[in-house]
Parts: sequence; C-alpha cells; structure tokens
Amino acid sequence: MSVPIVLAGHGRLPSGVGEAAEMILGPQSRLKVCELSPHDSPEEFGVRLLALLGGAGEALVLADLHGGSPFNAVRALAAVHPRIQLVSGLNLPMLLEVLLHTTDDVTELAGVARAAGRDGVVDVLESTW
Repeated sequence: MSVPIVLAGHGRLPSGVGEAAEMILGPQSRLKVCELSPHDSPEEFGVRLLALLGGAGEALVLADLHGGSPFNAVRALAAVHPRIQLVSGLNLPMLLEVLLHTTDDVTELAGVARAAGRDGVVDVLESTW
C-alpha cells in the first residue's frame, strides 16, 4: 500500500504544486490536497485533513509554512496520530522526489522530503552547473 501524500497550506498553493507535479509525472493517486481558506479555523482544517485521510494508518503531510495554521493543525494531529509525518517548506522539487521514491516507509519518505527540499533551493550565481 502506498503512503498517502497530503499537501497542506494556505489558499491554492497546495493545489498548484500538486497540479505542477502531475503535469510532470502524470496522475498521482496517492496525492491529496488540504487547503486553508481565509474563513477556516485551524480546527476545521484539522477535521478536513483527517476526513481526507479516511482510514489511512499513516501519511506524509507536506506543509507550506513552518508555524502557519495548516502546519500547526497537522502538528496537533501528529501528536495523537504518530504515523502522520509532517515536513514544512513544501516546494515542487520536494514533492517530485517524494512521489518518485519507492518506499512505503513514511519515516523514510519524510527524510526524502527534507533532503529534497533543502537541495531544491539553489543560488544560481553560486551554482557550478
């Protein structure tokens, strides 16, 4: 069984990153999106996220902003659902690496996300390529 990947964030950013990934890789059945609208409370967001996961025993959530409302809501859920892994700093290189990685170990996928997120940021003036 594939680990669900949830993109969590403010406004349409999660959908945009997900759509870009699917433009590159094609449809991704395990990819889910949970967006915070201006009228949502963090509690409402958390309830929607749990409903989105359904009966999944584990998930990797990629949040847009460390300390933002979506991140905080997922962090609260992860405290009581230890198989929810949360990584902030959502970006396209991070998502692509996670989707291309073949493991079903959610902890390993979180490590892949962290590494790809860091490595996906390049100062072109300092780059050697």
